[in-house]
Amino acid sequence: MGASTAVKETLVVEVGEQDARPLRVDRPTEELVVGLVGAVGAGVSTTAELLRDKLEKEYGYTVSIIKASDLIRENAAKTVKPAPAEGGSDRIKDLQEVGTLLRDKFGEDYVAAKAIEAIAVYRSAAGGYDESTQVPQPKRLRQATIIDSLKHPRETELLRRVYGGMYWQFTVFAPEAVRESRLKVQGIEKDDLAGIFTRDENDREGDHGQKVSKTAYLSDYFVRNDGQNDVRLGAVVDRYLEIIFNISVHTPTSDEAGMYAAVSAASKSACLSRQVGAAIYSGKGELLGVGWNDVPKGGGGLYSADDRDRDHRCFKWGGRVCHNDRKKEDLYTKIYDRLSREGLLVKGASRDQLRTQLLKTPVRDLIEYSRSIHAEMEAIVSAARSGKPGIVGSTLYTTTFPCHNCARHIVAAGISKVFYVEPYAKSLALELHSDSIGVIGDAGGQCAFLQYEGVGPDSALKLFHHGVERKQGGKAIIQEKKEALPVLPPPMDGFTTHEKRVIRRIADAEAEVAHAESGVGR
Repeated sequence: MGASTAVKETLVVEVGEQDARPLRVDRPTEELVVGLVGAVGAGVSTTAELLRDKLEKEYGYTVSIIKASDLIRENAAKTVKPAPAEGGSDRIKDLQEVGTLLRDKFGEDYVAAKAIEAIAVYRSAAGGYDESTQVPQPKRLRQATIIDSLKHPRETELLRRVYGGMYWQFTVFAPEAVRESRLKVQGIEKDDLAGIFTRDENDREGDHGQKVSKTAYLSDYFVRNDGQNDVRLGAVVDRYLEIIFNISVHTPTSDEAGMYAAVSAASKSACLSRQVGAAIYSGKGELLGVGWNDVPKGGGGLYSADDRDRDHRCFKWGGRVCHNDRKKEDLYTKIYDRLSREGLLVKGASRDQLRTQLLKTPVRDLIEYSRSIHAEMEAIVSAARSGKPGIVGSTLYTTTFPCHNCARHIVAAGISKVFYVEPYAKSLALELHSDSIGVIGDAGGQCAFLQYEGVGPDSALKLFHHGVERKQGGKAIIQEKKEALPVLPPPMDGFTTHEKRVIRRIADAEAEVAHAESGVGR
C-alpha cells in the first residue's frame, strides 16, 4: 500500500459514518458575529442594544452582547495597573490605559481573542456541537454575538480571519460636540476629556494603543448617530440588516456609489505611505473627475502601470524611497547640527535622542515634501483637464479627511460638500479654515466636511452584486425575516473537514462501483 493510499484511508476513517452523511460541503451557518467600532460618546452601546432588539424580535435570533470594557476589567490584574475606576472620566482613562497594557503584553488583538474565547464557550454551553459524530461538528444555530466595542485594527483582522463571512463590522460616529454633550449628561465635563478623545482616535504611545480611526475604516457599515433619539438610527440599522439578510432588493445610494468610486480610484495609487482616492460628482449625479495620490507626469495626469519603463513612481525611482520621509530625516539632522553648533543641547545628547523627541511633536506630521499630488487635488485637476463644467456646488468623496492643503483647493473650487471615511490627524483644515469649512450638513454657505454614512465601500461589491437569485416564478423574492439566511453565509465547517468529506464521498463512490463491477463478473 502506497503512503498516499494509507493517508487517504486514515482520513476516511477520521470522517466516520455519521459525519459522512449527507456528505455535503455547503452547510451554511446562520450564526452572526457583529463588531462595533466607535469613539467615546458616539453611542456604540445604544446601537448594540438596538441591534439586539431587532435581531431578536424581527429575525428570530438569540443575541448576546460582549462588552470589551468588561473583558479589559476582568483581565486588569494581568497588568501592573489596578482595576479601572467604576465611573466618571477616570473610568474611561483607566480602561484606555489597561487596554493598552494588555495589548502590549499579550498582542494587539488580545481583546478580540478574549471575545472569541467567550463566543466559543457560549456556543458549547448552548449545545452548538453534534457530539454523536466521531469528530464533533458544529450545529446550525440562529445566534448572534455583538462585540461592544473594538479599538484596534488587529482586532478586526483576527475576527475576520476566524469568522470570515459571518463577521460584520459597524462603525458608529457622531460629531465631537454631540459626544461631549452626551458625556456631560453622564457627569463628565469637557475639561475632564483632555486627552481622552485624542488617545481614543489614534494613541501615539505605540502600535498597541487605541486606534479607533484606523479600525473604523475597515467596517462594512457606517452609521451616523447624532440624533437626540434613536428613530433615525433605527431606520439606518433596519436597512443594513435587510442588506445582510437579502430582504427584498437594495441598491447603492448616491453617496455609496460616490464613495465606491473613490475607493476604486485609491486602488490605483502606488504611494508608499497610504492609498487615497477621491471622486467628484455634480449636483445632477454626473461624475466630473476622479483622483488618487501619485506622482504627476509631464503632459498631464499621473504615472501608471501603463507607462512601463517610463513609470517613475517612488517605488521604482530615485532610490525607491519615500521622499517625504527622507526629507524629514534630513530635517532632523539639520536641526540637531544647528542646535549642537549653538551649544543649545544637553551635553552628550545624541541625534537619535533628539529625533525621538521631535517625533512627539507636529514636525513628524509635515506633508510638504512628497512627490505625489493628493487624490483630492488630482480629482479637481482631472475635471479641469477634461473641461467638464459643474464643479461649483458639487460633492467630493474621499477615502481620507482632506489635508489642509487640499482643503483650501476644495474651498476655492466651489465644492459644496465633502464626504470622508477615515479621519486624518495631520490635517489642520478645520483650524486654518473654520471661516469657510463646517462640519454639519447645512453649513450655511460654508463647505461641509461630513463623515460618510453608508455601506462600507470595500464591501459594496459583495453586498450589491452578490449574485443571489432575485426572482422566483417571475416574481421578486421577498424573504421572511425570521427564516432569512445572511446573504453571504460561510460554511460551518473548516476546510480540513470539507477535504475529509470529499475524500469520503469519492471513496464511497469508488467502493460502490468496484462492488457493482465485481458482481457483474461473477
